[in-house]
Amino acid sequence: MDSILIVDDNRQVLEQLRELLTSEGYQVAFIPQGDFLFQRLDNGNFDLLLLDINLPGRSGIEWLREVKSHPAYQDLPVIMITGEDERSTLAQCFDLGANDYIHKPINEVALKARIRTSISARRFHQQQLELEKQKTLQSRMMMLSAQMNPHFIFNALTSVQYYLFENDTASALNFCSEFAGLMRKTLDNSSKHFITVSEELTFLENYLNLEKERFQGRFEYLITNKLEEPGSTNIPPMLLQPYLENAIVHGFQNLGRQGKIELELSEKNGTVTAIIRDNGIGRKAAAHRRPASSHRSVAMSNTKVRLELLKSVYPEDNFDVTVKDLEKNSEALGTEICIRFAGDLH
Repeated sequence: MDSILIVDDNRQVLEQLRELLTSEGYQVAFIPQGDFLFQRLDNGNFDLLLLDINLPGRSGIEWLREVKSHPAYQDLPVIMITGEDERSTLAQCFDLGANDYIHKPINEVALKARIRTSISARRFHQQQLELEKQKTLQSRMMMLSAQMNPHFIFNALTSVQYYLFENDTASALNFCSEFAGLMRKTLDNSSKHFITVSEELTFLENYLNLEKERFQGRFEYLITNKLEEPGSTNIPPMLLQPYLENAIVHGFQNLGRQGKIELELSEKNGTVTAIIRDNGIGRKAAAHRRPASSHRSVAMSNTKVRLELLKSVYPEDNFDVTVKDLEKNSEALGTEICIRFAGDLH
């Protein structure tokens, strides 16, 4: 129900407007002068302000100037009520931001039409602003999802160089083919807001196989998918890959044992949970061994930004990430990352 605040000191006019507007389904509030105007605006959620020009004390024009100067009410439609027909006065009202005016005695048909038009125009403007905001956020998310860690790309090319140096042309060609496929898929996915979990898992397997080859088998991975319909469940592209990359690059650094990464996906009560668990050196040791000037993962930084953007577009409880250090008797056993997102994203 749309809500209208009326500011007029004429009791007869107030009663006429109250009966007219409530019969049209509007919620109506009124005050006889402007002294309590901002108190009422702050405590209510009004869709339109009917403001008399000739108020006792400060005029309606002065109050109009204050309302339109306030950031919270700049887009609030204001219709001036006037008993005058001075063009200069009406021109001043429009210059200050008034949307329309109505003469006394009030023509009820004209007033109803002008109120509907003003409220509809504001609602359309708000919808357009929200649409532009959504487009901007989605464009930014797509741009961020297209960016893989440049260090991964550089190191992948270094692996090709190593194969060529060892005269292992077959391995170099195979690695190049897999790497090119991964890059092509990254670019394809970057134009999409969401991909299916099945597509994401295929991408992650390709990525992990490349990393496993690059690290010469120093880690193993296991992907367990417990989703009933992964082909119809959506996920933002490149949401999980940065966490896997972080575990490989930092968690397995100087590990001294075979590394292992587990990715498990499940769904309960409409929420998808992705758990990434590794047996690496843990966050504290990784941070201690990392030089102060060490490169910070671009993909991880982008993922944090993307999560904030997603939370601004969708309800905040649709996305959640928690990180837990795995320990036993104060000995680091790895890291567990839990990523939760709604199972009905679209």
